[in-house]
Amino acid sequence: MPLPPSPGANTEDPDVLARREVTRMLKGPVAERFRQLIPPLAGTPDVYKTIMDSPKLLDGCMQLFRAKRESFADFLIDASGNPVDDDRIRLSCGRSVEEIIGMAVRTGMRNYAEMFFGDPVTPPKTPVAVKPSAAPPPHIRFKLIDLATLGQLFRRSFGSDRALGKGQTNSGRFYASIKDALDFEWQVKFFPVYVQIPAHVFERLGVGITRMDTEERLLRLAQLAVADINKAEKAIHNPTLFREMVDYNILASATVSELGDAGFENVHGALEHLDTRKKWDVLANKETAIRLHEDKRITKQDIAVLADYLDMLNEFALDAIFDLKLNRDQMQMFLKTAEEHLGPTLFVALFGPIQSVVPDDHEEQQKLRRYQNFTQSALRSLVNAVKQLEDNLRKTGGESAIEECLATVCRTRRPDLEKDIKKLAP
Repeated sequence: MPLPPSPGANTEDPDVLARREVTRMLKGPVAERFRQLIPPLAGTPDVYKTIMDSPKLLDGCMQLFRAKRESFADFLIDASGNPVDDDRIRLSCGRSVEEIIGMAVRTGMRNYAEMFFGDPVTPPKTPVAVKPSAAPPPHIRFKLIDLATLGQLFRRSFGSDRALGKGQTNSGRFYASIKDALDFEWQVKFFPVYVQIPAHVFERLGVGITRMDTEERLLRLAQLAVADINKAEKAIHNPTLFREMVDYNILASATVSELGDAGFENVHGALEHLDTRKKWDVLANKETAIRLHEDKRITKQDIAVLADYLDMLNEFALDAIFDLKLNRDQMQMFLKTAEEHLGPTLFVALFGPIQSVVPDDHEEQQKLRRYQNFTQSALRSLVNAVKQLEDNLRKTGGESAIEECLATVCRTRRPDLEKDIKKLAP
């Protein structure tokens, strides 16, 4: 049976009642369930606050919920007591799992901001002296990101925040700028990153920042020049289309600014049939997207045929397709055959995106370069082997479609390539 709602007047706003009920459940029975599932929380007096004050613990609780959803089954019911498996369907508390996760993410961000900036989001009515506090350690390890350097990059690229206005606090200004852009559980691990970004950047870009779901994307965003965004806005012309780019993949602005008006119109026109997110992800794949415009062998029809792969296809793989002189019917077949016979991991290693962010550590830099050189060399070698096999078959009077040649080469080389990739991968 659903848990009874907390007492309240029936005339109150249903939205207020739902938020109050969700808060009651999170602080009460749900927190108690986490106490039972996580032994270190057993002696904690306020489990809810402990979780919300720690991005690492909040992230861990989100993962635990996903891994042991059955342990929360008694909460995952609708108003009639029926089990709910869909995260978008509202529960008896009046909110869906998606909405509750968004609430938890925003609360966690608010708490972290107050700890980081050392002042309250909502200043007290009567001014009181705030004792400065040391910024909380991130407790989350990043492979590519150095937080201090990242903050400097954002301030250099976008400028620092202005002085606080009357009645403002640092955490209040920051939280107001980011709260409407937080919805997803994976954003929790980036709380230590978000507080390094000036509030005015969130005010302009909003979800354009919080949709960056990897360290590499966040670093690319930090390195993005405001001039590129402004040039992209001029090249796109249409304010609605520009906002669409910002919301779906702001990194596309580096590509659009380089393509210019004509180039953007050419490439965007060939991608208009795609899902909106996919379209901007293709345009964010900079080197490949620019090649689509500059390589005169590539037509709009070719772009349309290859569109399903263009958000991840690197420029060397794109060259390989046209070096083999494949006709339009063969292009997608070539990629599907390679993916099938190389396997998804090896396919992405050879055909997929090339990491553009270089680690600070010299040894890691060398490792990344060796890996990239190997994958590009392996791709060229694979394409040359397909050409040679096809030529030999033709000379000897044999007949074999290029997909059969590719399948043979991929199957033959896959074991050794997998060993090398595993050994060299950064």
